[in-house]
Amino acid sequence: MEFRTSCVVVGGGPAGYGAALAAARSGAKVTLIERHGYLGGMGGAAGLSAFINYHLDGIHDLSESIYQELIARLKEDGGWYSADEPHVDFFDIESLKSTAERSLEEAGVRVLYHCMFDTIEVDGDGYALRFVAKGGEVIVRATHVIDTTGDADVCAKLGVEVAYGKAGCPGDMQPMTMVVQLGGFDPEAYGEAGGRLHDGRFACEGCTRAPEIARARAAGDWTIPREDIAMWWTSPRDPAHVTVNGTRIQGFSGCDPEQLSRAEKEGRRQARELAAFFKRYVPGFARSYLLATGPQIGVRETRRIVGLKTLTTEDVVGSVRPADSVTFCSYPIDIHSSEGSGTEMAHDQRIHYGIPFGCLVPRGYTNILAAGRCISASHAAAGSFRVMSTCMSLGQAAGAAAGLSIGSRTPVEHLRGEDVRAVMNEGAALQCA
Repeated sequence: MEFRTSCVVVGGGPAGYGAALAAARSGAKVTLIERHGYLGGMGGAAGLSAFINYHLDGIHDLSESIYQELIARLKEDGGWYSADEPHVDFFDIESLKSTAERSLEEAGVRVLYHCMFDTIEVDGDGYALRFVAKGGEVIVRATHVIDTTGDADVCAKLGVEVAYGKAGCPGDMQPMTMVVQLGGFDPEAYGEAGGRLHDGRFACEGCTRAPEIARARAAGDWTIPREDIAMWWTSPRDPAHVTVNGTRIQGFSGCDPEQLSRAEKEGRRQARELAAFFKRYVPGFARSYLLATGPQIGVRETRRIVGLKTLTTEDVVGSVRPADSVTFCSYPIDIHSSEGSGTEMAHDQRIHYGIPFGCLVPRGYTNILAAGRCISASHAAAGSFRVMSTCMSLGQAAGAAAGLSIGSRTPVEHLRGEDVRAVMNEGAALQCA
């Protein structure tokens, strides 16, 4: 199969969804290509059914219009709830997949599943991308490319300079997580033991169960390198179904197939241990069982591009908001230890920084953008904006930029962030009209 499109988006996670929708609504002919058979990124593939959308001062929502529209549609579908604080949107994974598909279909985006990115090369005034798929290869020719793979796969294959981890090279990256789903939770027993239920049905806890984990470790029942459970929450559609973010898989690279395979196996080992821990130590889980793990392990950090600009740690903690910012974030710097059992979390809700457009633009190439967790940033700064709501907003910025570039015939690297932001705001106004 071979075809042409104006803009190709590689990766169907939050950033890819935002990019494809924004570019299509800006008038571009858009194709989104995803290696799995569904959208959602870590929300779907890893089973992480929670969007963290930190509000400034606990009140002001900094997310962009495409994210807010998605939440509204999930709410209408009955596949969403928010607990007693505004920072987390819990959703049903199947609702996310189908809702996102409908939105892209309505916008005229062509979606191709089960296509694994292989190569990219310059092709005249654009690019030719090759994907490996059932029945052979898929060749896509496009003038504009948006890399939303999370790992900067497309940019790296093209030759864009990339950085990894804290030191800029592979080795010291944030650990992975195998998201665990448990069935058989008893909310009534949990409530009787003193647990709090949102809306009388939903149990949500975060940074919890440290005393129980200490006892389990002393008893030889806990070897996972964590001091607490990051978060666990019940499903919007079935309160007996619980999702747990509580494993930690250290020392593996998400860009190496052998290491990634070993990480998957270690993740499932930890999943069994975590399920046994909940059954033995946590009220309401006496009859619980391991229902599922995510179709793939959750990856926090791999490659980041080196862009025209780089978001620094000082920019984040200093709440720097440049004039060319295309989106804003208030989530603290959240670094999971790559060696120990701790988590470094800068709980300062006064953080309110902007991400400059140049962080999405690789150096030395034309009409190619990166969005999501692989933009140009320091290791610590990436520990803040990597959450899925901000990644979707970065995707929206990249899609708006691609549409503006195609419409004005101005290379994306020559666009101003202020103009991209204006297009994003125009799109938000049209959706509200």
